[in-house]
Amino acid sequence: MTTLPAQRRWPPNQRRGSVLIVAIVLVFTLASVTLALCRSMRVEIIASANHAAILQASAIERGAEQYLLAVLTEESSDLSGLTEDYFAAVPVGEGYFWILRPDYGDSFMPVFGMIDESAKLNINTATYDQLMMLPCMTDDVATAIVDWRDEDSDLTQGGAENEYYLSLADPYYCKNASFESVEELLLVRGTLWELLYGEGQPLPMGSASLFSMSGSSMLDDVWLRRGIYDLLTIYSNEPSTSSSGGQKISLTDPNQRSQLRDLLRTQLGSSRGDQAANALGSGPLRDIFDLYFQAQLTADELALITDGVTSGGSARGRINVNTAPREVLLTLDGLDTADVDKLVSQRRSLTTTQSTSIAWVADALGQKAVGLGNRITGRGYQYSAYVLAASGNGRAFKQVRVVIDASGTTPQIVYRRDITDRGWLMEPEILASLRAGEGLSIWSGVSGSALGGSL
Repeated sequence: MTTLPAQRRWPPNQRRGSVLIVAIVLVFTLASVTLALCRSMRVEIIASANHAAILQASAIERGAEQYLLAVLTEESSDLSGLTEDYFAAVPVGEGYFWILRPDYGDSFMPVFGMIDESAKLNINTATYDQLMMLPCMTDDVATAIVDWRDEDSDLTQGGAENEYYLSLADPYYCKNASFESVEELLLVRGTLWELLYGEGQPLPMGSASLFSMSGSSMLDDVWLRRGIYDLLTIYSNEPSTSSSGGQKISLTDPNQRSQLRDLLRTQLGSSRGDQAANALGSGPLRDIFDLYFQAQLTADELALITDGVTSGGSARGRINVNTAPREVLLTLDGLDTADVDKLVSQRRSLTTTQSTSIAWVADALGQKAVGLGNRITGRGYQYSAYVLAASGNGRAFKQVRVVIDASGTTPQIVYRRDITDRGWLMEPEILASLRAGEGLSIWSGVSGSALGGSL
């Protein structure tokens, strides 16, 4: 008879040890899974918070665009009465937005607000000589710009046409038509990124002037660092009709002299209007300043009739002498440094009613003003803005450059470019304060105010 082996039994203490090991493994596995899930959830929470902040900043920026459209609708005739408070640290919900202006080196110019596009040099109408007056401009670049936009394929000495552009590694044709954006200059021979946007780290915006007007070599270094993009435009244009919608009277057409007399009588009174009209010769007038001196008008009288007359020429590309920085005023033909200094100095004392007039230029320059009437204006109709929006917690910000055309009955955005990839444009401490939950405690505001306007 075969005897079966006795069943092997583990000692009680050994069974308890194996259960403990299994339990430890299970607990460790569950803990690892829990930690992994917690870490994953933490990442998801942070990502969700960041995404919410991005959406908030984007919504605030869109709100800022509508704010600008509303401002231009209500204040289309003159923006000079709006202080910087309307454009700095404007609260929207939990966040804020700023409307930034470039630093042109003039401490009398505002730091916040919209930029008049007619305060810039229009690259579609600027002559070679005007282009050469820009900081850091070279002869070959200025000539190539003129060749790019002209309607022919004739090569200007020192310029560039299809022969050059088709010989490139990635060839393309010379446009021979108007520029459609300032950025298009990068296609022109010799126009490097550094010329438009500068060679160094851009200076923070939203603070007082960071460089002095004295010292030409130092100024060249500043513009070399920051680039000339903010001195250029393609948008400056004004209507051919008066603000009331009527056709402007041509000063260069002797056949419209009776209409000019009627305008003078309407604006200056019958007696004074006739006196001014009788003082005019029978020949054509060169411009509004020629009328000023021949009719022996005062600056206030000239301001009354400026809107109703024209001296011919294109209404495109005229420079606003009331808002243009010194570098742009220097591009006006016939003016030297001393003349520009007079204009910059005298316009600082203009009253609100004079801020959209060019009549004061005659007093500043005397007879030298005659001939400028075709190339300058007193107000703009297109405006650009650097919109910087930040979420309330500082986790996200949005930066956009827009151009708004206010020449029609309803202002419209004609250009919009997201420039968030350039990084925070203002002082980094402001964003750090928001991220630390301190709000805008570090923000000193404009003229000592804690916050700007509201939306």
